[in-house]
Amino acid sequence: MADNSTDKGPWTKMLESFIRYVALNPKEFLLYVFIILTPLMMVSGYLSLKLAKHIEKNEKDKKKKSARQSNIAKSRRRAKAD
Repeated sequence: MADNSTDKGPWTKMLESFIRYVALNPKEFLLYVFIILTPLMMVSGYLSLKLAKHIEKNEKDKKKKSARQSNIAKSRRRAKAD
């Protein structure tokens, strides 16, 4: 005997109640979403800016180091030539 009952699990019931809440209170739902996401987006923007500055600083340091190494190599070649 096959049991054809549509027994819903706890997640399905919770999802249905959530969808019902969103359908009945869309403005309140969007307000809560913005309240929760705004600080997260601000932190993300701050960390992205900080990362960009760090990458920029590393690139400048690499350029300085390579220029310094090439100058040292040139001066050694001149010293050997003399």
